Amino acid sequence: MLSIKPVGGSATEVSYYAHLGNAENHDYYSENGVRPGVWWGAGSRALGLTGEVDPAELKNILEGLSPDGTKQLVQKRKGEKIQRRAGFDLTWSLPKSFSCAWSLADEQDRKEVDRVAALAVDRALEAFSQLCGVTRRGKDGRIAENAQLVVALFSHDTTRGLPGEAPDPQRHFHAVVANLVIREDGTTGALDARVLFQRRMKMALGALFRSELSMLLETELGIKTYRPQRERSEELVSWFEIEGVPQELLAAMSKRRQAIEKWLRQHGLSGAKAAEKAALNTRNDKELFTWPELQSAWKQQSVEFGFGQQQVAELFGKELQRDKPYQELARATDSALATLMGRKARFTENEFLEQTAIAAQSRGIGIGAVLGGVVKTLEHSPEIVELVADGFVRTFTTRAMLEVEQRLIGAATRLHNKSTHAVAPSMVQEVISRHETLRPEQAQAVRDIATGSDIVAITGVAGSGKTTMLKLARIALEQNGYSVIGTSLASKAAKGLETEAGIASLHIHKLLYEIENGNLTLTANTVLVVDEAGMIGTVQLEKLLRQVEAARAKIVLVGDHKQLQAIDPGAPFRLIGEQIGTTELMQVVRQREAWAREAVLQLRDGNAQEVLEELDRRGQLHIGSEREDALERLVADWCDEAFAYEAKVKDLLVLAGRNRDVRELNRRIQHEMKSRGQLGEYAVEVDGLDIHLGDRVLVTKNSKLHHLRNGTLGEVVGVEHRTVWLRTDEGMEIEINTSEFSHLTLSYAMSIHKSQGTTCEAAFLLVDPVMVDRELSYVAGSRARGNTWVYADRASTGALEQLAVRMSQSRQQEMALEYLPEVV
Repeated sequence: MLSIKPVGGSATEVSYYAHLGNAENHDYYSENGVRPGVWWGAGSRALGLTGEVDPAELKNILEGLSPDGTKQLVQKRKGEKIQRRAGFDLTWSLPKSFSCAWSLADEQDRKEVDRVAALAVDRALEAFSQLCGVTRRGKDGRIAENAQLVVALFSHDTTRGLPGEAPDPQRHFHAVVANLVIREDGTTGALDARVLFQRRMKMALGALFRSELSMLLETELGIKTYRPQRERSEELVSWFEIEGVPQELLAAMSKRRQAIEKWLRQHGLSGAKAAEKAALNTRNDKELFTWPELQSAWKQQSVEFGFGQQQVAELFGKELQRDKPYQELARATDSALATLMGRKARFTENEFLEQTAIAAQSRGIGIGAVLGGVVKTLEHSPEIVELVADGFVRTFTTRAMLEVEQRLIGAATRLHNKSTHAVAPSMVQEVISRHETLRPEQAQAVRDIATGSDIVAITGVAGSGKTTMLKLARIALEQNGYSVIGTSLASKAAKGLETEAGIASLHIHKLLYEIENGNLTLTANTVLVVDEAGMIGTVQLEKLLRQVEAARAKIVLVGDHKQLQAIDPGAPFRLIGEQIGTTELMQVVRQREAWAREAVLQLRDGNAQEVLEELDRRGQLHIGSEREDALERLVADWCDEAFAYEAKVKDLLVLAGRNRDVRELNRRIQHEMKSRGQLGEYAVEVDGLDIHLGDRVLVTKNSKLHHLRNGTLGEVVGVEHRTVWLRTDEGMEIEINTSEFSHLTLSYAMSIHKSQGTTCEAAFLLVDPVMVDRELSYVAGSRARGNTWVYADRASTGALEQLAVRMSQSRQQEMALEYLPEVV
């Protein structure tokens, strides 16, 4: 793993890094326990810096002076503080299994693994120099030049220990990169750090190091590596481990990591920046241990796992079967492309480099091969198409993605040019006239669907009455002999389309499966309504359009491209609407109060600041100091609404971005329900949760046997042994043997993603620092007819102003076609 920390210009920070070689006093390589750093890089050599790092010389370099401190090489100081960053601390940490094996190895084996680790770091720094070694000069820094770097490299062995305990082994290297470089003409300047902080550059550099280390361990030492699987997933993690080191030992020797994760859980935080904060808040003063004391503690800890010096020795010298390097490299680049194109329609050079390096691990491929393979693929592969750059970063897509997008737009254009399913306007008006409460924009949407071309796009904001409009459009079409069927990405939305609009519906995967296997046939008499169309990716929507066009049927796309985005690549609904035009439903009717309706539109447009200020004035915004404050206040407010004001529990909806927050909130609310006598004593355990009589639950998987769809909500009305009786919100009572069907969870709280299409009386939104953006905030803020309360905390999401920025940032999906270079 790689972390990057800017080194400030204060005397304290400069002094700390200048003496980084004294940070550990148990070095088994030296007599006095101190392990000095070593100078690295052409810039260091140009300044006459070689061999061991002298703290005084490093201090001078970080202050922008010559090594002897007599000459100013870069920007001058102002008083005691340097008006610039002194440098950057790049810390490469080795996989935990490496550190565990290293800590228990004999001296010879330890030196061997250290040798390949040092070589991997050296090559990672060469890659860093190649990719990020840039300086600028001239007016506004317009002239970019290659830079020779000045780096002090330190090797450390441990994490900070818990109080009274020996620290865990954790081999890592600090590369202190000075913000002072040598230009091509021998003059000095500053490092252009913008390249280093480009999106995904840090992750790419970390993955390159791991690919090199994995390759060296296998090819030079015969130590086999592998990429573990994520928990409850077939997906592989982004790092490697050494095969043969027990997983239980890795956990036992990760006490520092466990302390950080505990702090993160307690504060509801995640991500790299939060981890840095957690590391600082759980940091203890370093206690001094001798090398023999560390060895003894580590050996004693490993005994119960049956892993020691002999087992480490047996890791070496294995015969590893690999295909030829060019074949393994081709698999790595193919895997990287598949990963990236499975997420979005275009990717950057850094993203491709990162994913290729990740896929190269445990394939016997190192940095040189990865860098060469990435360049060769991007420059010469007939499958890759370069798009318009994103600032200074090159972006690309695949020819296959462009072809799918072009087919999609082509089919939409051809369907738009035909009107073979048009109903006579007079007949449509007859249906409309029977519903006096229909608003003008709803009536226009009904007309456009029934009388329009063979493809119609309807954009409706959240709570604008789309379902009512679709019901009347169905009536008009069916009265003229057409068969109307529906689909949506989510089973829950498809069920809503069926029960509320009267349109028989299947979720999109099921619909395509039935069509492709001949179980369902579209005809020239079919009108297909696609609800929540903004959540459908390019590949799936293109398949639908292809089937519709082949059958000479009609398709109606209904959605809002500003709500939740497609998980799959692309934003086809938005682009189709821009190409053929879209009918808009912009009047919000779900919320009872005018200010709340206006708030929904403000969130949609990214104006969260005004919404939060209004909520604050009304007492509906709570920003605590810590995460626990937000959780406690949310649960207390929910209890007030549920018990003091006697609101129906099923009409209250708690929302969170992350599943772990949803699970925690469900546990807390269930505890409150039980303590107030609202739940029965007997419970059945399902997926780690106790489900009681009276609990609100959510079905998380389709069940044909039970006639249940993913997303169905209901109340437990009976519990006996492993069986529960569920009364759904539609009034159906179902007996479920949880030993055979265990896809149930508590539903007092649910994820924002699962809530799209849901309407409730009151909503309680827990904002977190990761799963928050304009689209999520808009969906969460538009669920309730009545009040919506928002909960956050200054530790993770900041004060109101910082929270507003997070809630206003958009993460809309893109189409590759939008970034094709213009042909001159």
